[in-house]
Amino acid sequence: MVGQQHARISLLEQFGDNLKGNIQAGLKVTALDLAAAEQTRARVFHRFRELFDRYDILLTPAAPVRPYSVAMNFPREINGRAFDNYVNWIAPAFLVTLVSLPAGSVPAGTTGDGLPVGLQIVAPRFEEPTILSIAKLVQTLNPMPI
Repeated sequence: MVGQQHARISLLEQFGDNLKGNIQAGLKVTALDLAAAEQTRARVFHRFRELFDRYDILLTPAAPVRPYSVAMNFPREINGRAFDNYVNWIAPAFLVTLVSLPAGSVPAGTTGDGLPVGLQIVAPRFEEPTILSIAKLVQTLNPMPI
């Protein structure tokens, strides 16, 4: 976020709480922090590579929680685990993009009370056509009402 907002960093106090918090946290990151994060990212990448040596795709929920009120900024807790920012709760959904894997989400149905549920489709690098084919199949087999 610091890099993305570099040209506007002087406007930090005008940003919303989420963006402002991300930038403030990013300004505290050191070169050693970045090096450690890169080592972790590489380990995660290799774990996914090993997974895709055995499996063609990975299907996960698009979000770890059912839809919540727009008035709530983010879920503060999932299964007893507390979150202090909006990024951590959704980490399972964006982790794959941090290691340069393609992913797509598709509507996959509804909860018992009619709220939408999504499916995230993850594949090895350069397998976007596979993701799109599976998404089309999900939509064909389970069309969502308009």
